[in-house]
Amino acid sequence: MSIAVIRNMDTQGRIIIPADIRKETGIRSGSTLEIATDGTTIRIRKCTPRNTGSKELRDFLEPLYKNIRCGLAISSTDCILASKGCYLPEGAQITEELRSLIQEGREMFSQSGLCPPVPDCSRKVAALFPVTLALASKKAALLLIPEPGRCLSGAECNCTRLIANMITRKCKPNE
Repeated sequence: MSIAVIRNMDTQGRIIIPADIRKETGIRSGSTLEIATDGTTIRIRKCTPRNTGSKELRDFLEPLYKNIRCGLAISSTDCILASKGCYLPEGAQITEELRSLIQEGREMFSQSGLCPPVPDCSRKVAALFPVTLALASKKAALLLIPEPGRCLSGAECNCTRLIANMITRKCKPNE
């Protein structure tokens, strides 16, 4: 079924997708949509949700964030899987620099920051701890992303290393 309607855009560039179209396509609040252009045509496509296990991953980040109050994220070599304490939406594409660091598969630290986690981010990743996720079936990492100018303590890094090890043990692929 093809439904066509005319809608006005507000000053912030938002449009309302009618309820019947949302129902027909299964679009709900929080659904991920791809917006593509082809000349003067704009196409909106519902993206299939990634099975990231983000709820389980966020459950690991919550207690760590309560103790160290530093931005945290879990990232695959493709995108952000979960974050806490900094705005990095799930599914956001990571920078090429971060991708290559994660692929190295080793712990890394830099008080001045290794690289931004995503394009156009003012914060930099200060510490990277490799993790193994069954769902990603490839390399991933737990990232510490402090506010600019904040130095990480040894205790904060040790707590984060412990959580990274817990994530790997819990999410290890069945061998």
